[in-house]
Amino acid sequence: MRCFVAVELPAEVRRELGDLTRGLCRYLPEARWVRPELMHLTLAFLGEVADDLPGRLRAPLAATGARHPAFNARLGGLGAFPGPGRARVVWVGMEAGADELGALQKDVVGALVPAGYVPERRPFSPHLTLGRLRTPADAGAAVRRHFSGRGFRVERFVLLRSVLRPDGPEYTELESFALKAPAA
Repeated sequence: MRCFVAVELPAEVRRELGDLTRGLCRYLPEARWVRPELMHLTLAFLGEVADDLPGRLRAPLAATGARHPAFNARLGGLGAFPGPGRARVVWVGMEAGADELGALQKDVVGALVPAGYVPERRPFSPHLTLGRLRTPADAGAAVRRHFSGRGFRVERFVLLRSVLRPDGPEYTELESFALKAPAA
């Protein structure tokens, strides 16, 4: 099965991002925009894995969650990979919670390595993909738009299964891992 580890977003944040992508369509009509219900912050993409791997990851990922306190986050700022002039991916960054998300991602990767996960060589860049372009395009006007989202609380992360369908991916939550509650 095909799996990844991610932080899911509250429904109101997804709605806000859906409004944002509808506004960006006029700048990049050829882009394939991510449906709001599929938006998430990826911590690690595992790809195709053996059916027993999710069960073997349960304990190490639960221990990872227990080491990281819940935190506040907010999405904001637009950008493009590899750059605005020849964009292949349009993304929204993080205005708050990037350090905490980066620390969580690093620890998640550390928990996955003993199970055979090979980390990406590129450094982790906290972002959420909004859309993709088949051929590079100038996204300068789109990424110059101002966006600052509503804040949200990150209290858990999930292991998701991804099934690729003709109309787009379908995600199923396999496991959820709580972050440590802050001290009272």
